[in-house]
Amino acid sequence: MPMGQMPVLEVDGKRVHQSLAMCRYVAKQINLAGDNPLEALQIDAIVDTINDFRLKIAIVAYEPDDMVKEKKMITLNNEVIPFYLTKLNVIAKENNGHLVLGKPTWADVYFAGILDYLNYLTKTNLLENFPNLQDVINKVLDNENIKAYIAKRPITEV
Repeated sequence: MPMGQMPVLEVDGKRVHQSLAMCRYVAKQINLAGDNPLEALQIDAIVDTINDFRLKIAIVAYEPDDMVKEKKMITLNNEVIPFYLTKLNVIAKENNGHLVLGKPTWADVYFAGILDYLNYLTKTNLLENFPNLQDVINKVLDNENIKAYIAKRPITEV
């Protein structure tokens, strides 16, 4: 493992680390990375926004001091989560149930892939009041290849 941690992807005998780099690579292989550099940039911007959101949640969730965590949770729940999800929900509506370009991209798949983790960290259903984002998730989960993978993947416990 190049950096001593997972995930690692091996392609043609070369080991590569960093999950977003791997996602981008796979997305290019299956035509979910945009048709030109501008589209790729737009996708990357949304993915980076989602990743920023994930990091803001994780910082609070993994705070070891319970008193500090309690204070941070108030800001997270009252400001951070509504800010990001409201903006992303509008973006999803403007893009016909996708997060960018009005078509399936790896940004949709990435968001769907980390949603359970985000719900776990926040102990909520983050999309309960965000139907356009739920539409993004539904479109990803309705993909036949993704359905097949989910049906056969190992069951994980939280």
